[in-house]
Amino acid sequence: MELEKSNLTRQELLDLLELTQDALAVNTEHELKNLLLRVKKLVPCEHMLSLLGQTDHEGQLLGVTKLVNINYSADWLTHYAANGYAAVDPILIHHFHSFKTQTWSQTYQSAASSAERQFAEHAQSYGLSQGITLGQRSRRNGTGSMFSFAGQDMGEHPRHLGLLTRLAPHLHVAMMRAAYAAAELPALTTRELDVLQWIAQGKTDWEISRIFRISERTVTFHVQNVMVKLHAASRSQAIALAMQQGLVGASSSTLETWLASLGTPAGISPNRVPPLSIPHQPEAVT
Repeated sequence: MELEKSNLTRQELLDLLELTQDALAVNTEHELKNLLLRVKKLVPCEHMLSLLGQTDHEGQLLGVTKLVNINYSADWLTHYAANGYAAVDPILIHHFHSFKTQTWSQTYQSAASSAERQFAEHAQSYGLSQGITLGQRSRRNGTGSMFSFAGQDMGEHPRHLGLLTRLAPHLHVAMMRAAYAAAELPALTTRELDVLQWIAQGKTDWEISRIFRISERTVTFHVQNVMVKLHAASRSQAIALAMQQGLVGASSSTLETWLASLGTPAGISPNRVPPLSIPHQPEAVT
């Protein structure tokens, strides 16, 4: 869903850019909750919940490693666990198999078993009939994120769908950072830092391989390691996270590359966005 088609105001677009930047500074569950509450202001919804799940190689959910409940009913969550709904919840099952954005109404309509239909009816009695669920698979140990936003006409509104789809990878990074404290982040090697610095300058893997006189495959290997260690979903996120931690310099060209990677809509170019302040840079983890 392209944001240009979602009827966003200029202020909403600027709020979106601010959220994507602030997601990179999340380090605690409290900060994650505050970030999600800000998302709730941008995308009005009645219920919101996020979690990290551990899956096997076939996408079967093995367990929940972290749950952050914003305002789901505690009574519903108790019923959910007591009835073993994780085994029949079509939203949950489809999400961890595909990590594709789901509108609940479509998923519920395709529910095949009577157990799934009964689950949907029970969920509806708690006001959980319409919503959007999305998230991302992590490179870390088969972990994946899930964010659910429930409310009237949530899945039918192009604006909500467009905003949440754009925010999903940044929310995933914030969730990973909240779940795995900075103290647990593996330190980057000297070569990984060197490669990251050149990536921030816009060099390709091939160009970096010529600089260090190593194979392009080796450079790609280092880049993938950096993304895993920083919990980054893309190279641009890895650069932004490294900037936030003071691992690489924040040049204007780097900021422009990062903004461009966010899909800045027509009419709001990077040089027209108010200056982005880089948060206080904590000491790099060693």
